Amino acid sequence: MTASTEAPRAAEWPALRPHLSSFDPDAFVRPVDRFVWEPVPVPHPAAAAARPLAGRRILLVGESAALVAAVAGELGERGALVVRSDPGTPLTAEGWDGIVDLNVTGRTYELGDTGWRSALARTTAAIQAAYGRWSEEARFGRHVYLAVTHLGGLSGHGAGRVPQPLGGIWAGLAKCLPRELPAAGVVVVDLDRSDASAIADAVEREYVAPAQFEVGYRDGVRHVLAGRPSPACPPGPRPPGPEDTVLITGGARGVGFAAARSFAETFGCRVVVTGRGELPEEGEATSLDDEAFALWRRRRMARARTPGELAGLRREIRRADEARTVLGNLRGAAADGLRITYLRCDCTDAEQVEGVFAALGDGPQYVVHNAGIDEPARFDRKSAESVIRTVDVKVTGFAQLVRAILARPERRAALRLLSNVGSLAGRMGGMVGQIDYAAGNEALARLGFWARDDLGLPVQTLCWPTWERLGVIANYSAAVRYVSTLDPIEGARRWAEEIASGHTGETVFLGRIGAVLAPGQLRGFGMLTGHPDLPRLHALDHHLGEVEEYALFRSMRTRWTLEAGAHPCLTELRIEDAPAVPVGVVLEHLVSAGDWVVPEGWPLLHLREVHRFAVRLAGLRFTGGRLVLHRRAEGVRRDGVWQVDVTVSDPAGEHVASATLVYGPEPAALPAAPPAARPEPSRPAGPDTGWLDWSGVVFREERPESGEAGGFALTPVAPADLWTTSFPPAHTLSPAAVETIVRETDRSHDRDSPGTLTIGRLVLSPGAQRVDLVRRGAVSGQWRGTRAGHEVFLAEGVALDDGS
Repeated sequence: MTASTEAPRAAEWPALRPHLSSFDPDAFVRPVDRFVWEPVPVPHPAAAAARPLAGRRILLVGESAALVAAVAGELGERGALVVRSDPGTPLTAEGWDGIVDLNVTGRTYELGDTGWRSALARTTAAIQAAYGRWSEEARFGRHVYLAVTHLGGLSGHGAGRVPQPLGGIWAGLAKCLPRELPAAGVVVVDLDRSDASAIADAVEREYVAPAQFEVGYRDGVRHVLAGRPSPACPPGPRPPGPEDTVLITGGARGVGFAAARSFAETFGCRVVVTGRGELPEEGEATSLDDEAFALWRRRRMARARTPGELAGLRREIRRADEARTVLGNLRGAAADGLRITYLRCDCTDAEQVEGVFAALGDGPQYVVHNAGIDEPARFDRKSAESVIRTVDVKVTGFAQLVRAILARPERRAALRLLSNVGSLAGRMGGMVGQIDYAAGNEALARLGFWARDDLGLPVQTLCWPTWERLGVIANYSAAVRYVSTLDPIEGARRWAEEIASGHTGETVFLGRIGAVLAPGQLRGFGMLTGHPDLPRLHALDHHLGEVEEYALFRSMRTRWTLEAGAHPCLTELRIEDAPAVPVGVVLEHLVSAGDWVVPEGWPLLHLREVHRFAVRLAGLRFTGGRLVLHRRAEGVRRDGVWQVDVTVSDPAGEHVASATLVYGPEPAALPAAPPAARPEPSRPAGPDTGWLDWSGVVFREERPESGEAGGFALTPVAPADLWTTSFPPAHTLSPAAVETIVRETDRSHDRDSPGTLTIGRLVLSPGAQRVDLVRRGAVSGQWRGTRAGHEVFLAEGVALDDGS
């Protein structure tokens, strides 16, 4: 073969097996895709046992004491050991392992209902009582949080009424819990009935092994929510115009003001933005630019002599920065000829909301409920009061706006759209520290469905990702690890399009899925279609198997079950005339553990080397057409380098395979090695030698090429050649290269049994996924692989023995 002199390009050959954080946070901004969610019928899960709840110790929480008592009786008849916590029963912190949360289920919502506050305080106390034990528990699904909602059986979507939209509080809370309790089982069960028997039936089906984040039961049919791409809606018959007024709650800064400018520029309309305080007055720092303000801040901070003074100065500086931003925004808009004005309005205060509407005459034609607060902290560190306060801005703010609209017929007649500002935090789970923020946003979406269907109001909800360095998100560098951020220019344009369309429904804007994932959260993406990250997410799920233990940043234990003949790669190899799993498949399974066992902070890491790979070949054989592999992975930092020790055993605990994965901040690079003299094999290679037999359908038997010093030109093997799945997982190391090395090593080593294959060290660099030639190295047990003439992997210490 003719070797190319051109070095491989990084864009052509992506880095090999990077961790999930394989992106630059400062550049992880891309156009978002527009999605909608809809209910899809799915089968009922198979029962784990005849009485799956027997012996389960469950804390039953709810606002309706009568319903809690009735459900406790039903669950008790099914064998559960129930501890009650309702308005008449104090919380008992001992003697239970899971929580079934009835919250406000059983109560029909009325506009402005505040009963959710005591229910949320009770939920907060229950989760905080369990938080310590659950966060230390590695057994996956050992503890379960199941929230029951009464949104109509389709999670608020689809046709029909939404009896209790505030169930959305608990739906958002539950979907965010895995961020902080990654080993806990979490599921939201939505019902079209709120009687005790229906609730107990659903709990019995869903509690033991939660399969999806959100499950609904309508007319006895089980549904889950599926997200699909949706094209942008065309402009409606009456988009905003110069004669219209748009009222935006909390719109004086950040994302809200970006929307205000977009509306004023696009439609020529009047925009009124609001804040909780009076319009700031001009002061010492309000006219400073960023550089001058930074200098002013440093000088102010230098005055602090005590911790109390420091805290006071920080508050003063924060208020000054907020005032500077508000005044600067308004000055800039005025200079550009935009009609944007400011009014004071705490949207949770009925009197202030009414005052703003009264100031606008017959009322605004468009209302955007954007106000929100985010005070990030782990849930066990938050007070019930702070949790309620965060949710209150969304829930009570919405109620006060609707009340003001309905207070006068001319306001209702003037209104053309009420647009809720939601968040991906509610729809798909937010960041660590955002459980209450997610709860408030998801409640807002469900309130939108309720107001549209029960009150006939034109309501839409837009669920946004983090805007690039805008909004209430306190830690941008952390936020971008969860999902890609949105360019504010694109976001403002998209927002104007949604307002102009006048549609009434929920729209979700979703970019790339980031680094911060726990195994249980893959369930939240399981029904997502048409997204560019689906191949990666499905590949992660493919090798994940059934998670038995998971300790974030430390370890994982899984069980992977393979069926002989289920995929092409599982029909290819026989060992001692029994079907077996190829070595390369087991190697991929070992390596995939490193995607989940990562160091704190999810730093950008690349798999550079695999040390001490060993596989007992007889352990790869199927027994009764099935092979069950138990995998254990533990992360450790040795000499400043992150490493993951992985072992695979059979159900009896016998060793099957093991390796140590070695990571670094940059991919490994291998210099080209000089051609080696062709070594002679220790015994002739032929079809009847060795203990392993390949069919040749997937992995062709390669012959050495003349003039290549013993090299084997490889027939490419694609992921789809190995796996018959919609999204076959990409491989780390060329499977054709692995199987060629195994075949030649098998034929070259005399032994009395299949034995154990060992590789002392594998060095991998970009391009190792697609090796086109392998050859023996200059020393025994060494193999080198090249791609387009450039060396991309090195194997050292390749050997086979029979264990004697």
